[in-house]
Amino acid sequence: MKKILFATLIFVTLAGVSSCDLFLEMPEVTGSVYKEDVFSNRKDTEGMLWRAYHRGLREGLPEGWAINHGTLASLSGEITRGYSWHAGYNLVVNGPSTVLDASGQFQGAPANFNENWEVIRACWLIIQNIDSCPELSPEMKEYMKGEAYGLIAYRYMGMFQRWGGVPIVRQANNMSDNLQFPRATAQETLDFTLEMIGEALTRLPDSWFDIEPGCGDKWEGRLTKGAALAMKARVLTFASRPLFNATQPYTREFGIPFQGDENLIWLGGYDEQRYKDAIAAHLALIDWGKAHNKHLIFTAGEGNRNTFEQAIEDYGNGVSQLNGPEIILAFKIESDQQVYNNMTEGYNWSAYVDAGERSQRGVLTNFVRLYRDVDGGEIDWPTTDETAPRPISDFAANIDKIEPRFRVDICVPGKFGRSNDGDANWNDAIWYMGSLTSDAAIAASMARAIEGRSIGVPTKFYYKAGARRWFEFPLFRLAENYLNLAEAYNETNDTENALKYLNIIRNRAGLPSVSETDKAKLRELIVREKALECFEENQRYYDVKHWKHPDIGTKILGGPKTEISYLCIDNNNTMAGLVSYWDAYSYTAYWHPKWFLEPFRQDEVNKGIIVQNPGY
Repeated sequence: MKKILFATLIFVTLAGVSSCDLFLEMPEVTGSVYKEDVFSNRKDTEGMLWRAYHRGLREGLPEGWAINHGTLASLSGEITRGYSWHAGYNLVVNGPSTVLDASGQFQGAPANFNENWEVIRACWLIIQNIDSCPELSPEMKEYMKGEAYGLIAYRYMGMFQRWGGVPIVRQANNMSDNLQFPRATAQETLDFTLEMIGEALTRLPDSWFDIEPGCGDKWEGRLTKGAALAMKARVLTFASRPLFNATQPYTREFGIPFQGDENLIWLGGYDEQRYKDAIAAHLALIDWGKAHNKHLIFTAGEGNRNTFEQAIEDYGNGVSQLNGPEIILAFKIESDQQVYNNMTEGYNWSAYVDAGERSQRGVLTNFVRLYRDVDGGEIDWPTTDETAPRPISDFAANIDKIEPRFRVDICVPGKFGRSNDGDANWNDAIWYMGSLTSDAAIAASMARAIEGRSIGVPTKFYYKAGARRWFEFPLFRLAENYLNLAEAYNETNDTENALKYLNIIRNRAGLPSVSETDKAKLRELIVREKALECFEENQRYYDVKHWKHPDIGTKILGGPKTEISYLCIDNNNTMAGLVSYWDAYSYTAYWHPKWFLEPFRQDEVNKGIIVQNPGY
């Protein structure tokens, strides 16, 4: 299968698109260098775009932007915090910072605001200069402009949901230009993002297959109209949620002093139309998908309920199938060329790669409690106030009745996982799977066996992957749109449609439909479903902040975290070797309402141009 290798040595490291150290700092080149050298041939022009893809789409992933070890799931209470030298660990323990660390790196937030401008400037250079490339057809030039507009929109979408209003840059600036760009308002930032999406939509193709005679699937994975529609749906969803769409800014609600313009962090008031705009955008994407072979993988079909095995297969393929019908856009990284990199470290838990630094990031009990049994009922897990471990037969019974997505998502001792049945490298050969101890005294004291190991390890994204080390992280997957539709319909008091789209996802997951009509209770059912369906997909960290979820500081981002531990015989992780299990306190995570939005680097704020977000 041919694929675009967005993260390997095929990238052209071009002069003038090197990483910017300061906000909008210019490289030591002139515009003429790009015109004469880069845009003189197709190879270098494409190379510049490929680099923009890689740099532009990696936000929130363990690819070096602030969190270069671990994943956002450690911040949102899905998995444990990792090792003490990891940036994610420091965020979980201490919260976001505005200063550089001792090594001169900015690891105070999950993303580095300054690195956006490298991508944005490169994209504007492509838009402004690609017409001079003699080796590209007029049609391909327009497609590539559409990709550049789309990547700009992607970065602004991310900045909008992380920081609120940010500077708006409409061109690749020269050294002599005034680079003192102040923050735009949140509404202006949203409008600009939608404008860039509109520019992309007018140019991008519906599919790249055979876009040029004989190319086949060579360009599979590039931005399409569907990707632009997905961006529009997501950014409008964030615009509709309570963090921005409220009668007052969160600073007033939580008593956070802010001397700046409140319109930088707020859309100026509540408007139900924002939810309706989001609904229209999600429906437009789903309709586009129906016309272009993009759809949920759902064997039983809408209105029916998958069996357990159908749910395993459909969900597993939905989240893991390369270029599958459910994936609108993925971050593509080919890592077979190297045994180990930050993406395999973050997501591949098999014995096909070295254990590295992954062994401290098991799945927290806090998150495990969200999974239900196959009939939608609650599962009785141990709590930290119990006085003795439970027999391992109780654990086995829980796993035997738990919903199908758990068996794809998580590999646990004794019962292992269903992502790669029969492959020991994805099951018992994961030596760091589960917080295991052979010391009866540890079990008797109900202490945590090994920090970070917890109930087991994530195996999502690798369904039937076998020895394949690399995977394609789903940036936009259609299940998100169904659940965001359910959310928006519920907020506009359209219970019928809210239940319709919620139950499609539940039924695909092998769960029964629900019929809840109370708005608040239905909201929580949707929140729970979104957490489970989008486990480890970098959704929950943003969702709970923009929902201003009432449990954000006590059970999700902040609050005490617990880990399942096991007593076993001679480190035997099979059912024959497991004796008992219990839940143990692990740590308390940081939360403060200032973290609803992320901070700008203090050295940028000190220039007197950027207004710092509240509370930092």
